Amino acid sequence: MRRTISILVALVLMLALVPSTAVLAAESGSSTGSFSVGGAAPHVTDLEVYSDAGLTTVAAHMTPQVLYYVKVTATDPNTLNDIKEIKLKVYYDASATHPDESTITTGHEQTAGIFTWTKAGSTWEVAAGGGVSWAVVSGSSVTPTMTASTGDWVFAIKLGKVATETISPAVWNMHARATDNADLTAGRYLDDKHVMWYGEVQISTPTVDFGEVPLGSGFGTDVNKVTGVSAKFVSNGDYHTNVKSAATWTGTSNNATLDPAGDCVNPNEFALKCYHSDTYGSAYLVDATGVDCRDGAQTLETGDSITTGTFWLKISAVFPTDSYSGSITFTIVNR
Repeated sequence: MRRTISILVALVLMLALVPSTAVLAAESGSSTGSFSVGGAAPHVTDLEVYSDAGLTTVAAHMTPQVLYYVKVTATDPNTLNDIKEIKLKVYYDASATHPDESTITTGHEQTAGIFTWTKAGSTWEVAAGGGVSWAVVSGSSVTPTMTASTGDWVFAIKLGKVATETISPAVWNMHARATDNADLTAGRYLDDKHVMWYGEVQISTPTVDFGEVPLGSGFGTDVNKVTGVSAKFVSNGDYHTNVKSAATWTGTSNNATLDPAGDCVNPNEFALKCYHSDTYGSAYLVDATGVDCRDGAQTLETGDSITTGTFWLKISAVFPTDSYSGSITFTIVNR
């Protein structure tokens, strides 16, 4: 047994002493490593509306046709390049019950504007049914740096002319949703915003010409009358229409003075009555400060039109010969 062990040790020692003459074919080798990254859902971390482009002043309320800036802050672990769409819904909530945004599927000129940023083409769009005055101003809207993992989309928007005025308990809500390339999605609410009253009047009859009238005449069914005056009223809530006249109408060499009492007993005095139809018995005396002569309710954007507005003129019995003119002003006011 000892002899065997000794021989083996001797052989090992001999091999170790023999110089190496082997040539190596390669000194290193390599393999390819790989891994994949799965998709992660985006998140909307902030939603607010501001009255300035610098996003420093939160809008306490909104007025139709005024430009506001809605900031949508989103994050995506796969970077913002993974987000293909940001959708912003601005919608009316008549009872302040805060309905789920999923129930708002289409826009409407009075109750909902749906704004969308789409990565493909970097487009900004709005859908509001027949509401053509709703707008997203792409030139004032902002996209973030898409290689970052978080950033702000800023929607520069205008609410439509007839976006419903909020009267308690009604409110307006907002919801923003981010969707990525894998259709993973998340959203955020901003509730209880208020929309102020808005109204406008468009006059289609630029001149109310009574022609030549007799001295001391007027105020009768068909005396010194002009009918067919046309106007359109647009409002997002209840309204009054108001008419007033300039206190003085001027002539080439003389002036005429409005008599708001309608008596016209002094020289150079005139008076006016008006109504939205040719109904003298319902006519209102016009003064220089404005008289409410017609009530209306919320309209569509096409407006509430009158085509039979009528004016009656009365003048005093003493008046210099001349041609007189002055302004008649139509106003729409909150009711």
